[in-house]
Amino acid sequence: MLLRAVMIGPQKIQLEDVPLRKLEPDEVLVKVRACGICTWEQRFYQGVEGAYPFLGGHEIAGEVVEVGPRVAQRLAPGQKVAVASLIRCGECYFCRRGQDHMCANAGEKSNPGNYWGPAGFAEYLIAKGYEVYPLAQNVDLVHATLSEPLACVVRSIGRGNLRPGDTVVVLGAGVMGLLHLKLAQIRGARVIVSEPDPSRREKALQLGAIAAVNPFKEDLASVVKELTCGRGAEAVFFTAGGAPALKEGLRLLVKGGTLVVYGSLHPAVPLEIDPNDFHYSEFTLTGSIRHDKESFRQATALLSGGLIEVGDLVSARVPFPDMETAFKLAMAPDTYRVVLTFPD
Repeated sequence: MLLRAVMIGPQKIQLEDVPLRKLEPDEVLVKVRACGICTWEQRFYQGVEGAYPFLGGHEIAGEVVEVGPRVAQRLAPGQKVAVASLIRCGECYFCRRGQDHMCANAGEKSNPGNYWGPAGFAEYLIAKGYEVYPLAQNVDLVHATLSEPLACVVRSIGRGNLRPGDTVVVLGAGVMGLLHLKLAQIRGARVIVSEPDPSRREKALQLGAIAAVNPFKEDLASVVKELTCGRGAEAVFFTAGGAPALKEGLRLLVKGGTLVVYGSLHPAVPLEIDPNDFHYSEFTLTGSIRHDKESFRQATALLSGGLIEVGDLVSARVPFPDMETAFKLAMAPDTYRVVLTFPD
């Protein structure tokens, strides 16, 4: 048997004891040790997104318990792992084109009344072999829950066309914005952060941002121009701030620069753009969603190699199954990532 948490409606979570099914030959049984609470799960908890019953939890880290005989990689019981809980069929147009993060058969939608979701808020998880990524044994598994968001940001940064010495603007300094800051610095870029919250601006400066601007009280474009000899930034990453911040992003670019829309808008609103900006200035406007297999591999390699610090983005550890406390902390404006921890 395993204990799991199920969202049955807005702010309604119930605990269920369910049988642990038999392992298929291409699957891995993972003992969940830690699972982060993302803004996606928070939207379900708040009722912003509603398709219940929902099995949340997709920022998963744990230890291997059992490995099916057809799993190709070498995994042994006790191996620390992160789980990329996104189904890939391997056969659709997108998977075969190398865009497995857009798999047409990922099963991301539910049928009303049916259980669905990544199911990381549980004591055990059965995953396909390709979803399981080994970690170095010295990695803190609470920190390893950041593998999934880090993998998403690895993809986003890759779409920014960065070169060493570039100047980057990150719009928003939540968890995802600060991960953009960290990875852009690893790429050799200078980073300016736009964030209205003073504590988050201070955090960005502590992590190495060359400036942290309050866009409600300062002229962000003027600051960027001043710090780039009047040129503008080579890349802007939108992680938060709504339509005004997204519209501002294009004004911050140097000719030939790239604006990456990483964050989503809820609700979505139309965005007015001038086509001449793209004609005369050769701007690139692109987006980034989820992780793919390669970006997840890179994320776990960065964590395993000690090449990036993410522990400073974990605000609280809450023992499972205290879900109500965990979600209340996760939605507080002064927290970054809240992680559920699981007993032996």
